[in-house]
Amino acid sequence: MLMDAKTAAALDEAKTRLAEEHLTDPNVVGVAKGFRTRDGELTDEPVVIALVRKKRRAALVSRSRLLPEVIGGHGVDVVETGEFRFSGATKAAAATPIAERFRPPLQGAGLGSLADGTLGTFGCLVRDRTDGSICVLSANHVLANFGATAPGTAIVQPAPLDGGAAEANTVARFKRAIPLVKGVGNTADAAIAQLEPGIDVSSTVARNLMAPISPTHRAIGLAFLASVHGGTFMAKIDTVLAQLDVELLTPDSTVAAVEGGRIEKVGRSSGYTSSVVLDTTARVFVDGYSFDDLIYAQRFSLVGDSGAVVCEGGNGRTYTPMPAIACRMLGAAGTLYDLPLDGDNAYLDQARDEFFGESAVGNLVVQLVYQNLDVAVNRLEAATASPEEKAEAQRYYAKYRALVIGLLGDPGSAVQLSQENVDDIRTVFAGFSPELVTLPEKQALWVIFDDVIVPSVGRTRAGLLEYMNDPAVYRRVVTALREIPGLEVDDTYGFSGR
Repeated sequence: MLMDAKTAAALDEAKTRLAEEHLTDPNVVGVAKGFRTRDGELTDEPVVIALVRKKRRAALVSRSRLLPEVIGGHGVDVVETGEFRFSGATKAAAATPIAERFRPPLQGAGLGSLADGTLGTFGCLVRDRTDGSICVLSANHVLANFGATAPGTAIVQPAPLDGGAAEANTVARFKRAIPLVKGVGNTADAAIAQLEPGIDVSSTVARNLMAPISPTHRAIGLAFLASVHGGTFMAKIDTVLAQLDVELLTPDSTVAAVEGGRIEKVGRSSGYTSSVVLDTTARVFVDGYSFDDLIYAQRFSLVGDSGAVVCEGGNGRTYTPMPAIACRMLGAAGTLYDLPLDGDNAYLDQARDEFFGESAVGNLVVQLVYQNLDVAVNRLEAATASPEEKAEAQRYYAKYRALVIGLLGDPGSAVQLSQENVDDIRTVFAGFSPELVTLPEKQALWVIFDDVIVPSVGRTRAGLLEYMNDPAVYRRVVTALREIPGLEVDDTYGFSGR
């Protein structure tokens, strides 16, 4: 779906007006332009998109903070994205961070300012057009601490928080940055530091997790801002290079991002990840800074990945890791139905990482569990189950446990979702008591059942993952979930609507 230049220009004007009037609202984090999604379906209506931390019904919002339905003659689509923050501001918690010492320093490794104690990622090497020197490219808030760092300040690898807090670990010295200014629209968060004499040059990526930048593996952006679940804003690489007056070491190695394009990167905290571009004209407001004309992707970076260079490629679904789901929900459900679920936590984690984590819809389900875990556990602990309900639960457990475990262990399984499976799911949904599932929640479950589960009959595991990665399917699920009062939904995927 394409937008003509005249409409795009008009929407940009309306987007600027919306930002001027509402970006001071702490709930509004950004704006973008795109097409409206209605009833879970993408329409051809061009709109301005308002990105909010939390989407609330109009009746619950004061009139002074109510977002307009129309601005500049164009409709406004309000979409929830969750919280965003600079991803290099604090130490990150990651299972296997790229925190070791590399000589020569390599793209994707952790680094930071010795004086400021910052933490971020070695983006790549660039050549300074002003004097021909070789420099490290990363984020401004990593190399320059939002402009507070003096030129010549030592940049160390590994970062100070990763054990590199010594002058002997210096690999470069801060040279210059794209200024970050509050109250105006910024388009990039980037800086360079000149390599120290005697530091060798290498285009290799840390741990060989990704191919080097080249004309066949082109760079599209620089990651610098992440949400709590990995939603990532990126500056466009050509914007970064032009404003810093630098160039990549290999010519013809950049390309413009396109919506739907697969991307990959290697960062200090999340290592190798691959996702899909969801927007190329996003605008965001965080910590007093406004940014325009950004790229956005889902579950692509974490705290400490700031400065990572993003390239085209990958499978589009190697996402940032999620912490283990607490097993207390399994324990509460096991107690309610007299089932040995405590021993199945490993399979639950496997299902999360090796099935649900491979799709957009699956990731939404995982996030939904995290955010609403206390409510679910409290309901399970307060509920009672009749002997008949316990017997029915035990029957389904015996019927499907071995099958599910087998499917989890065989990614290439040819087993298809059968009509009998779907009928069993229907019976389970229908049997949820009001103690466990409210009426609005059950209504949403039936929408998801009709729109997602019923059309999945005959699909294999691979086919199910492909279907659950369909943006239209994802939007239908999100639309249904948003109708549930009180449900916490962190929708950091597909806010553009395009």
